[in-house]
Amino acid sequence: MGTDINYVVLENLYDYLKDKVEFFFDSPVQSVLAAEDGYEVSCKGTVYSCTNCIISVGRSGSKWMEKVCRDLSIPTKSNRVDIGVRVELPAAVFAHLTDELYESKIVYRTKKYGDKVRTFCMNPKGAVVSENTNGIITVNGHSYEDPARQTENTNFALLVAKHFSEPFKDSNGYGESIARLSNMLGGGVIVQRFGDLSLVLPKRILDGIIEMIYVLDKVAPGTANDDTLLYGVEVKFYNMEVEVNEKLESRYKGLYIIGDGSGITHSLSHASASGVYVARNIAEK
Repeated sequence: MGTDINYVVLENLYDYLKDKVEFFFDSPVQSVLAAEDGYEVSCKGTVYSCTNCIISVGRSGSKWMEKVCRDLSIPTKSNRVDIGVRVELPAAVFAHLTDELYESKIVYRTKKYGDKVRTFCMNPKGAVVSENTNGIITVNGHSYEDPARQTENTNFALLVAKHFSEPFKDSNGYGESIARLSNMLGGGVIVQRFGDLSLVLPKRILDGIIEMIYVLDKVAPGTANDDTLLYGVEVKFYNMEVEVNEKLESRYKGLYIIGDGSGITHSLSHASASGVYVARNIAEK
């Protein structure tokens, strides 16, 4: 679909809904509280009441979601964080894969540590971009449907998933600290050739990425070229996993937590499906 067509899809969704749904923009929600007959949502001095409340804040709302769960004593558990780099190389290197599959999902378990490294968000003939998440500059990638906006390069993320056990619970904080170090050293995103990779990433993660690149070189010769560019760091933050039932309903009846803000879904398609699923459950009540 591409980033450019995505804007069109979102505009069409809004045009369809704007006369059926009330939208409130630039209206931060300060609190969500349980009331006698449902819920009270406080927003800029105005309190809205509802019987059913659906919370969907995405990964960027992770800290806010943690506060809501604390206020309502909703159980949560630590989730993972994915840390790595975005690889950029000539589109011809991966053309035999992207021309057939567009986005290749390749997962590899390293021999050295047994960690799982995966490709993610592959953008054939796309562009590398920076993004701001809660004041931290990280890297991402876009692709375009319009041939006039396409480039001669393909980019994709290489991510190492890190899960933490007790007593450590702040997986997002771990990822943030690495991203902040990158920001401190490079004033934002750091770009290095594969032949020069070092400095920011912890050794275990760095070793996993290097091992993965050499393995990918067997599938797509040229991946491990010294001139392959690596942008860092790329971090995928996940909300702590919120305790919900099979209907994505919390311990409070009528309070649903969906999308990546729940810590259960991890993609646009999964998040969208969770919204449809909950809407159907409410409609059938």
